[in-house]
Amino acid sequence: HIARKKEIFETYKEGFRDLPLTMNPFDEETMKPNYWLSCILIDEGCKATPEDIRLKLEKCNAESRPIWKPMHMQPVYKDCDYITATENENVGEDIFARGLCLPSDITMTKEEQTTIIDIIRSCF
Repeated sequence: HIARKKEIFETYKEGFRDLPLTMNPFDEETMKPNYWLSCILIDEGCKATPEDIRLKLEKCNAESRPIWKPMHMQPVYKDCDYITATENENVGEDIFARGLCLPSDITMTKEEQTTIIDIIRSCF
């Protein structure tokens, strides 16, 4: 299961290598991810947005979703205190604004993943 998830992640990473985005970051020397979910983070200032990409994928019957909304942005917690990296930098809000979870089911075929990559590439 993990091997297939890693294969999906690596295929996305290779397919997006020259685009202004990054895949889930991790320190290869100290971390061993389970590749549960493949996500992208679009570089700041790009014309493409996560919502543009999500809608284009949806038209081709491919489900993606925004990265989880930070707790402090959810209505039930709107008045609660929260901590940020600095006063001017909110990492959670930034990732939510620029991130997208991609299709990464282990039953996805190579052809389906290639279609997803091609659709995303067409957005840039």
